[in-house]
Amino acid sequence: MIKIDLKDKKILNEIEMNARVSHAEIAKKVGLSKQVVKYRIERLEKEKVIQSYFAVIDIARLGYFPHIIYVKFIGLSTEKENQWIEQMNKHPAVMSLGKNAGNWDLTLVVKAKNNHELDEIYRQLTAGKTDKIKEKMVTTQIETTYFTETVFFNKQGKEASANGKAQIKIDEIDEKIITILAKDCRISLVELAEKLKMSPNGIKERVKKLEENNIIAGYKTKINYELLGFLHFRVFIHVKKMSQEFYEQVKSFLKQKGNVESVTRCWGYADMDYRIHGKDVFEVYNQISELKDTFIDNITDVDSMIIVGWEGINYYPK
Repeated sequence: MIKIDLKDKKILNEIEMNARVSHAEIAKKVGLSKQVVKYRIERLEKEKVIQSYFAVIDIARLGYFPHIIYVKFIGLSTEKENQWIEQMNKHPAVMSLGKNAGNWDLTLVVKAKNNHELDEIYRQLTAGKTDKIKEKMVTTQIETTYFTETVFFNKQGKEASANGKAQIKIDEIDEKIITILAKDCRISLVELAEKLKMSPNGIKERVKKLEENNIIAGYKTKINYELLGFLHFRVFIHVKKMSQEFYEQVKSFLKQKGNVESVTRCWGYADMDYRIHGKDVFEVYNQISELKDTFIDNITDVDSMIIVGWEGINYYPK
């Protein structure tokens, strides 16, 4: 566990859902010099408290869907498991992966255009190792919203939602832009322009248009709250009748809690799921109990699992 001070907490709070914010802007809000903010952020990166910076890309608008594959291993040593996970993480369709303690050993997030493509990706990822998979479960994300977590301060922040309500065609340059920003969204417009051999103003206009069309839904910093002493859970919600109105009600409830990183509407195992960071298992248990009591007429079941490691996400891997 890594200990951080009040200034570090303020910096993390500012950058979590505004990953492109400048050092100068952060400095004004937290009462430090620009140089000190830069030093502190670089230290937090080195300590792996800050894992990555990524643009939230609404890939459904581009003809893709995020699919979550939960996997239970059998007869696989920890060393071999880690080697396989490292190999899978290099696949061009893998958006993210996480290790769990519970019913599933691995959570694998991949992007695919359809079920046939998903099937091919899964075959590639598990080639020669299907005997090491005891069980798998697949669910598809319909829409996801990220919140600013306020585990340090009672303060509401930004949110970013990817809902894929209408597909939009983009050209090769736009695709290159989102590919770069999905991997590292703190890159400056000047650096981005140099990479693509364009003018900074030309890049700025394209990024602005991608934001206006909600292809770029926001900019997120992946913070490793586990290193700061928090437990990380994925909670699954099963309901009698799913509707957009009910999803919005649950989303609003969870946003107010301050310790929810994201909430997702799904097809598959559960109707919704969300990820939460709690100081201990009792905090998480009490919050789940409150959720069930608040929506007792529609929620039929809630179950959860502990996430013990979660890699930074890339919404548009290539």
